[in-house]
Amino acid sequence: MLATTTPVNFDHNEPDLDRLAERWLQEKTMEDGCKKRRIQLENEMLPLVAQRPEGQATTLTNHGRKIVLKSRVNRTLDGIELNKIRDQIPESLLPLSVKEVLDTERLRFLQLNEPSTYQLISRCITSKPAKPNITVLMP
Repeated sequence: MLATTTPVNFDHNEPDLDRLAERWLQEKTMEDGCKKRRIQLENEMLPLVAQRPEGQATTLTNHGRKIVLKSRVNRTLDGIELNKIRDQIPESLLPLSVKEVLDTERLRFLQLNEPSTYQLISRCITSKPAKPNITVLMP
């Protein structure tokens, strides 16, 4: 039996894809509006709640609600500058750690070109499908 990639139209009660896409656009618009209004409210609350430069602080409202504000500081490392001063800092005091991450592009290369190596490394890898991401564009 030959599989087809063309959608088949049936006369039954299944929702029309154009209607579903329109509903999706409406829901996405409402969701974006809600998020924008929530962020505006958070900005109004910021001057009224306890804050720390980094970490979390809790404020108790007059009606007993707890409002927790978590503050983070995003830091990046300039590798070129680090290499200029690295020999001036003892190795044991460098605030660095090495993290091994999976290189998907190289893994796919192994899968296609080096099946025996791929088979070996695949024992160390757990794969599961990610959530599908749908985008609907206006015509």
